[in-house]
Amino acid sequence: MTEDKAVRFWQRFQEVMGYSDDELTKFKSNPKFVQMVNTPAFRTHKIIADVISSHGCVCQHKVGQRLVINGNGAFIRDECPPLVCVFLVSQLTSVVSALYERLVAGLDPNGLLVDTISCTDVGIDNGGWGRVLLRISVEGS
Repeated sequence: MTEDKAVRFWQRFQEVMGYSDDELTKFKSNPKFVQMVNTPAFRTHKIIADVISSHGCVCQHKVGQRLVINGNGAFIRDECPPLVCVFLVSQLTSVVSALYERLVAGLDPNGLLVDTISCTDVGIDNGGWGRVLLRISVEGS
């Protein structure tokens, strides 16, 4: 990245984050943070959580639905179902963190040992309401 382009990048980053000059300096002093924002995969890849099993879900998640997250960890609303269950989404944090580690390290993000998660509900047979399973993958351009 040219110096001029880098300056523009950091100005835009500061604007998006709402950081003061001191906060931006603090952020940039952490080499891990700088490495992360300089990893192109965070701008070019999407995290996909495919519903592979669903029964008794009050949010009506159905097999074949996808939750799509950009590289910065934000859901892409137009690519997600209209209702998304908080008890399902909460289980994505550790998997997404593991994917971030792999992206920064330049490893295949689809090489996770554990790529399937479930919501926190135990299902009707175990005293809950329902159960949803997601398989996590990464798609890039």
